[in-house]
Amino acid sequence: MKVYQLENANGISMRFMNYGAAVIAIDTPDSRGEMDNIILSLSTPHDYTKEKTYLGATIGRVAGRIRGGEWTFPLEKNEGDNHCHGGTIGFESRFWDGEPFQEETRVGVRFTYHSPAFENGYPGNLTATVCHSLDHENNWRITYTATTDATTLFNPTNHVYFNLAGSKENTIHNHTLMIQSDAYLPLTAENLPTGEIKNVQNTPFDLRAATPLQTILASSHRDIQQSQGLNHPFVLNNQQHSAATLTHPDTGRQVRITTTAPAIIPYTGNHFNQDFTLSTGQKVTKHAGIALETQQLPDAIHHPNFGNIILQPDQPFYSETTYQFSLK
Repeated sequence: MKVYQLENANGISMRFMNYGAAVIAIDTPDSRGEMDNIILSLSTPHDYTKEKTYLGATIGRVAGRIRGGEWTFPLEKNEGDNHCHGGTIGFESRFWDGEPFQEETRVGVRFTYHSPAFENGYPGNLTATVCHSLDHENNWRITYTATTDATTLFNPTNHVYFNLAGSKENTIHNHTLMIQSDAYLPLTAENLPTGEIKNVQNTPFDLRAATPLQTILASSHRDIQQSQGLNHPFVLNNQQHSAATLTHPDTGRQVRITTTAPAIIPYTGNHFNQDFTLSTGQKVTKHAGIALETQQLPDAIHHPNFGNIILQPDQPFYSETTYQFSLK
């Protein structure tokens, strides 16, 4: 197990590990200058090998669910009858090769993993690289690249859970969320897209203005009730522009997300039920954190209008997401 620490001139500190190419801590100041870890973390790096939490991990080869594990080649069915997050032992449970680097304006670590053909059912020998960097403008940038020697599927993301209150609050209820999206995808009881793309107008999914998460989570809307919170893909209005902003008014902390990906999935930790102990010493509780997963739409292989997640040998993959930390 190897741990890498990145710091910038503004006092922001991040820690990563080669298991899952994961981020395991992000320490930032609040409006009073007090430092705290703003993501859900476990106490030690080795704890991540004992618990299946996905906290801060790289997800792949394909994030989200694939109905029936069905494609040209059968994929592992690891969540009922479906394939989820790349399989039982996906990218989050693999040891990556880490290479730290330092440049004039940023520091970072570049992780590489060679996924053999038919790992969890996926054809093609695939080489994936995830580069994490932190610059002096408080930008945490993730770039994903990949190549394959045979036609395969690829749709990665990162599963970091934010709680900008740090150790002061054990839920995200007092945060606000803004997502620049006019459309969201309803889900089945198995958390698969129904195939519909619905307008957010006059629904609790209209997050085009900053909205308290407490208001969203308390909504009686069928789609919110079924999932016990947010777990729904949003189609972003503008790639390369501000996709989402998460704010905790009491501490002043804010995270603004920009991405080249066409969609974002806010997941509010709806399944957490004291399953494991966090680095704060508290048991994880429902809505303890929020993941903001940038990616292609899930189960795209079964919905032609959801975008293309097929990766060809002559078409290298590239995607980039930036999280900018600031105070409001």
